[in-house]
Amino acid sequence: MKIAFWSNEYEKSGAFYNFAAVSIASVMYNPYTIAVMENYLGRENLGKAFFNYPENSYTGYGVGFYEGGGIEGLLRRIYRGDKQPGMLRSYVKEVIQNRLYYIPQNGVINSELFDYELYHNIKELLRIIEKNTDLCYINVIQQNHLSSKEILQEADLIVINLYQNPKYLEEFFINYQPLIPKSLFIVGNYSPKKMSYTEISRYYSIPIEDISSVPNNEDFQIACRYGSAKEYINRYFNCSRGSSHYTFIHGVRKAAYMISKKIEESILADGKSMRNCGI
Repeated sequence: MKIAFWSNEYEKSGAFYNFAAVSIASVMYNPYTIAVMENYLGRENLGKAFFNYPENSYTGYGVGFYEGGGIEGLLRRIYRGDKQPGMLRSYVKEVIQNRLYYIPQNGVINSELFDYELYHNIKELLRIIEKNTDLCYINVIQQNHLSSKEILQEADLIVINLYQNPKYLEEFFINYQPLIPKSLFIVGNYSPKKMSYTEISRYYSIPIEDISSVPNNEDFQIACRYGSAKEYINRYFNCSRGSSHYTFIHGVRKAAYMISKKIEESILADGKSMRNCGI
């Protein structure tokens, strides 16, 4: 099952931090294996949040410099006709043992070329990922990348990160109606002083069980900058209401739970079961 995270206001909605947090929390809510990736190359990536990789560090295994490590190298092999699902093992990094895997970046090609190659090979890449893990989470950049539209079309579920501003809310609900039927919603960088998520739910006819609010959390952002996102979520996942981390963690947990429920509904509707497979 393919789950895309996207926003029409990527930075203001805190989309990257929401993606990082929910990816980790999701393996605590369901028994499935998850592969995570991004459809862009950049300094703000999950390799930094999970492992504190230096920019442009080498992260691949057993591949040459021309191919590149991580996702770039994987795409090059797919482009050359290598479609063996087992090759994914050489291009992933384990985040949580037997549960969460990241397909890292290597930064050996420029962003435009990467986007072009991803666009032309995304279907085969997703097929290979689905042969190895139960779920694939994809952080989809807001900009007009070739691959973004293709990924949103291929996704079984889209997690929309909304920005709490009337202009951007209207822009989304007017221009992106086709995405809504297969979407859940996170109101990122949430402030109770602005239009509340319950008001957004009522005004735009979003079922309340399909929307979560996740406030800004500087501690988690610092954790992401130093490669300890996993440790942060693990440490505070069961914190009490009195904790200063509670509102952030509660929003993240609710988002992960919403996704888990949609996965269960999809499994029941298809009459299939997950394989609980691992790389």
